[in-house]
Amino acid sequence: MALPEGRRELSPSRQAMGDRRKPGFGSKTGISVPISFGLPLIVVGLFLLVTAATRGGASFGVLGTVVFAGGLALFASGKRL
Repeated sequence: MALPEGRRELSPSRQAMGDRRKPGFGSKTGISVPISFGLPLIVVGLFLLVTAATRGGASFGVLGTVVFAGGLALFASGKRL
């Protein structure tokens, strides 16, 4: 079925759009997903460890250690900046 003269398709065809990439941070920023999640976890883990040291909360210390270790593991598994 052809469109009448003077009308265009509302959504362009795949040939006009080209290949679509998967969502992600991509090569534009050069930052991988493990690094983008690992670095904030390291900061939060350090904050919890400092809070545990000043307030004396054992649960903060354990949680901070787990979060910090998880952040380090994620950060180490990603590509370098």
